[in-house]
Amino acid sequence: MTRILLGTVEGVRLSPEGLVVPPGLRAGLEKEFVMTRGLDGCVAVFPLSTWEELMERMDRISFLKGAARVFQRHTYGGASLDSLSPEGRMKVPDHLRRYAQLKDEVVLVGVATRLEVWNPKRWKAEESALKERAEQVSETLSECGI
Repeated sequence: MTRILLGTVEGVRLSPEGLVVPPGLRAGLEKEFVMTRGLDGCVAVFPLSTWEELMERMDRISFLKGAARVFQRHTYGGASLDSLSPEGRMKVPDHLRRYAQLKDEVVLVGVATRLEVWNPKRWKAEESALKERAEQVSETLSECGI
C-alpha cells in the first residue's frame, strides 16, 4: 500500500518533547522517519523508505559537481533518524527548530511523499506566494509533461 501525506494542519503544539502528528497525517508516515532541513525554510520529514530512495538518487550525482555537494550537505548534514512514539509524537532536534524558526506552534503540510513542518508566519507567506505563482508554475510543469 502506498502511503500518501496530504493536507494542512495548523495550530499543532510543539513542546520540548516534540509534536504529536494528527492521525490523518500519521497514517501516511512509517514508524521510522528521517527529519532534515527542508527547502524554503521548513523542516522536511521523510518516511524511511522514501528517504532511502532519495539517497539513492542523490548519491548518483557526482560529488565533483558543486551543486550536488551543496545539496547533499544541506540535506544530509541536517538529517536525523527517529521513530514515532506509540502516541504519534516526533521529536524535533534543536538545530532544526532553529533552522525553521519553530516555536510553540507549527503548521504541518502533507506533500505526498513528505511532511513539512513550518513556522506559522513563514507558512502564511509561502501560502500567499503559492497563490501568486500557481499559474506560472502550472504552465512550466505542463511543458515538462506533468
